[in-house]
Amino acid sequence: MNSEWKSFLQEQGASFNESGVIEHFGNPELEHFLIKHGPVLSDLSYQALIKVTGEEAFTFLQGQFSNDLKDVTDEKGQLTAYCEPQGKVLALITVFKQDDAFYLSFDDSLKDSILKRLTMFKLRAKAELEDVSNSMIQIGYAGEFADLDVQRALSTKIKDIFQVEKVSKEGLEGVIGVKLPGPYHRYSMFGDFETIKLVWETLKGNSECVGRPDWSLLNIVSGQPEINANTTNEFVAQFLNLDKLDAINFKKGCFPGQEIIARMHYRGKATKRMVRLHISQPLALTSGDELVLQDSAERSYKFTIVSIGQDIYEGSIALAVTTLKPLESTQGDLKTADGAIATIEPMPYDLAEE
Repeated sequence: MNSEWKSFLQEQGASFNESGVIEHFGNPELEHFLIKHGPVLSDLSYQALIKVTGEEAFTFLQGQFSNDLKDVTDEKGQLTAYCEPQGKVLALITVFKQDDAFYLSFDDSLKDSILKRLTMFKLRAKAELEDVSNSMIQIGYAGEFADLDVQRALSTKIKDIFQVEKVSKEGLEGVIGVKLPGPYHRYSMFGDFETIKLVWETLKGNSECVGRPDWSLLNIVSGQPEINANTTNEFVAQFLNLDKLDAINFKKGCFPGQEIIARMHYRGKATKRMVRLHISQPLALTSGDELVLQDSAERSYKFTIVSIGQDIYEGSIALAVTTLKPLESTQGDLKTADGAIATIEPMPYDLAEE
């Protein structure tokens, strides 16, 4: 994390854990509850940001990622996956473009491995990779009326999912806003320290600052997976519902894992899917952990945690990958070993096979 930015956040009341992640801003119960409707403001410095430039940057990246980079413009970004040859996801990446440069935002715990892999496959391509995680600071803003807040406070209208706009308010020019999927209006914003600090102060007057665990809840409730060092190279793309999230283009050219991913799409169906679970008691689990549930007939069902957090009312809420077929014959409630009831909740998108 940028040292100046960290000092600024500490002045704002940020409470960091031993891993350097912001847990809250001094009022955790209120912050946690307000995440339901917002508006909330969050630091996103745990996301790496890689800048890719050069006359062959497009060609190079197009051959690496699952989505079609032709759809990325200065006004439109996308979600894409970086996979290994067997179709397993190494990283989930938000891609956007400004002034002939591509920007790749993904979990910082994967930065070294992804940079190393991209550099290895770049070969002689005329493309340059630059880590700009500290020079372009990333923050998040979300709420039921966050679109109006952004329009009024920043003089900028960002309406559609993955729409990209530069902030047009005088004094804040150069800040880039990207609209993210979510239960309501949600944005990532990128800029240098001085300017993003002004954006933070501008938006803070109408919002509550929240830590990473609360911001991650927005991904969970909207069915958006997160991939980090615990879960990299664990799941085939469709197991994370990436085909349902428009993160895979089956008509583009080859990319690592394309053969496996395409075969699953055209010849069969995904045997596993990511589902959303609500568990009636808090669980001390993290991403990559296995959760075993049993039904009333004492049959066991295994779930691999993708992400998990504390529900704003009670218990835990999680995204987890499981084999679908056995779930068709469950009897009674699914429960943990301690007897907590686990409910599979509807996703905000259709999981039915096409």
